[in-house]
Amino acid sequence: MIRTFFKFIFRAFFWICALLGLSAISLILFVYFVGLGSFSSTSKALAKDSVLALTLNGSYVEHADAGGLEALVLGQNASLYHLTKAIRHAAKDDKIKGLAINMETPLLGPAQIQELRDALLVFRASGKPSWCYCDSFGELSSGTALYYLATACDEIWLQPVGTVNLTSLEIEVPFAKGALEKLDVKPEIVKRKEYKSYVEMFTNDDFSEPNREALQAVLDSILSQFVDGIAQTRKLSHDQVRLLIQNGPYLTKQAQSATLVDRVDYRHNLIPTIHEKLGEHLEIVGIKTYLDSLRQEVHGDRIALIFGEGTITRDGKGEAWEEIGITANAAYKTFQLAIADMDVKAIVYRINSGGGSPSGSETIYGIINYAKEHGNKPVIISMSDAAASGGYWIASAGTKIVAQPATLTGSIGVFGGKFDLSGLFDKLGIKWGHITTGENGGMGSMSKPFSPSDWIKLNAEMDQIYADFTSRVAKERHMTLEQVEKVARGRVWTGEQAMALGLVDQLGGLETAFELARAEAGLTADAGIQVFPKSKTLVEHLLSLFEEDEEWEEFSQTGVFGTVLRPLKKIMGIFSPIFSSQEMVYAPLGEVR
Repeated sequence: MIRTFFKFIFRAFFWICALLGLSAISLILFVYFVGLGSFSSTSKALAKDSVLALTLNGSYVEHADAGGLEALVLGQNASLYHLTKAIRHAAKDDKIKGLAINMETPLLGPAQIQELRDALLVFRASGKPSWCYCDSFGELSSGTALYYLATACDEIWLQPVGTVNLTSLEIEVPFAKGALEKLDVKPEIVKRKEYKSYVEMFTNDDFSEPNREALQAVLDSILSQFVDGIAQTRKLSHDQVRLLIQNGPYLTKQAQSATLVDRVDYRHNLIPTIHEKLGEHLEIVGIKTYLDSLRQEVHGDRIALIFGEGTITRDGKGEAWEEIGITANAAYKTFQLAIADMDVKAIVYRINSGGGSPSGSETIYGIINYAKEHGNKPVIISMSDAAASGGYWIASAGTKIVAQPATLTGSIGVFGGKFDLSGLFDKLGIKWGHITTGENGGMGSMSKPFSPSDWIKLNAEMDQIYADFTSRVAKERHMTLEQVEKVARGRVWTGEQAMALGLVDQLGGLETAFELARAEAGLTADAGIQVFPKSKTLVEHLLSLFEEDEEWEEFSQTGVFGTVLRPLKKIMGIFSPIFSSQEMVYAPLGEVR
């Protein structure tokens, strides 16, 4: 009862603050409606002749679903999906005459860079000119990946004092075994099997031979892909590109002499040059304005697009301020929505995850199979930068799997355990007392080591999870267990390697996945794409704050507090439909309406 009382005091304080905040929001809405018009976005018509201009910088998520005032209040992440879609649409849009990119420091993985580069190559193939300006391709770090991205454009500009840090690739991993020993912290971890390398950061002083072998092969594969791309678009031989990478980095004049850049000049001279080439009447349109012009409803048969990004967890109620992650229950509900929608004929699941909970992965694996078998809807997996370990467990259920050549996938294995902190606690003078109803009650406690029986149970669990994982891969990929074992054992592969091994069906990005989905479902080329679930508005987020648990309900329904809350909830409910969001969707490639 004491706990309930203090909970009431805390929540009372919270709701007082919430009411004050609601008053401020009401004032903002009043000013917005009266002074600026309605909340509905009105798309400004594009000029007949426009150049799409964008800056690549900072972090990108696969899909950002915040919009309107919600994006203003809660923050808006840059969306790789929206970015690539805009570029692909611009390639077919008669109003867009060119593309200008300011390359700063976008934080993208190799496969995400390939996703974006593919879109730029589509634009380039349209015959429209494209420019990429960069102050410096890396300064104190490698600029190889960013330069590889830039080579998808017709012209590469570099300012007079800049560098092209075209260098070899390197993986750098810290090993904390010595530090943990000094702290008297003992990692008690088991893995299946020798290539499952994540735990080596805590148990080793250096790479194990299996880990070194696998990572070297991954690096060699990605470097080969970069060399192929640069050679093709810069019209150089593979040997020339490899030699350039081996001898980098390059200062401005060296880069120009080696034909790595086309022009040395300042950023402010790019737009006048574009006008000079394409006409003074051109308008420069930003990426947000262009995306707004593409907003539209999708009607009729469609493909549901679901995003899964981050560590896989079993349960949890996602909130706007939480880090990105794949929650099994949320993914399950999203698939249910897509399965229940009669207009959805196929599903594309975009995965960017290095793994996580086996049980969470199994939940999503199960609902994907249900969508295929009972919903009669093919599920195409589109792998982003990573779909490994639990990410591959999920992916294996797909009707078809698509990966970029540089995607990190596989890692069919498992590890588990804990850190024994008893030695550290002794050093700190901390003593723990234990009261238990059985020997295994404290198996997960970090204040004591595993007992012999604990080790037996942990190893049995790891054996079972590994067997379950490999058997699912064998079933879904139509392989024998012996075949799976040769490509499993915890080893990571690039998408290029995985396709050769039968773990992936086709190389490509989201557009390739959409093409496969249309083919599998018998859809026409004009079938649209709908992102699931519909994004929450700010009001919907606010309404979620009013959700009650059983203990809280008795306070919120009675007394003065309940008198305030009940009508407030009704008011919020009335306004919710006004601000219900419209998910940004796109017409099929080649049609801008």
